[in-house]
Amino acid sequence: MTADVPDPSTYEGSAAVWIVEDELPSAALAADLCALNGTLAYVYRDAQLFLDALRSEARPAVLVLDWRLERGLAAPLFMAARHREPTLPVVFWTGTAADALPQMIQQDPRARVVDKANGTVAFEGALRWALDLAGIAPPAAGSPRVSR
Repeated sequence: MTADVPDPSTYEGSAAVWIVEDELPSAALAADLCALNGTLAYVYRDAQLFLDALRSEARPAVLVLDWRLERGLAAPLFMAARHREPTLPVVFWTGTAADALPQMIQQDPRARVVDKANGTVAFEGALRWALDLAGIAPPAAGSPRVSR
């Protein structure tokens, strides 16, 4: 299985957001919300493809990670990302309450937990927080929002 990668020419100069999500509808929604907010979304529905990408020279501005990945892979993937990129902003977009996640995530100042039940506005707020943390300015006023 490969990562779902949009046409880079459509988003020239945009920040890359890597999404690790194994549920297709959630992955598509997260990618659409990223595009609507001016970022280039790369979706990894397979943990090994994400790890291979993490070992490459390319780096995302933000990582969006589902806590409820199959086989309990979210914690090891988070730790791998933290090891490679200690300052990477991470948004956990999940159906699990923030206080149910491990202390390492709850206390990480560069991680934010967003409950999927809180809807798209909560996700977009967390994405904006992460992009601000990464030093990525919002799209210019009046610039078109790209949808796919």
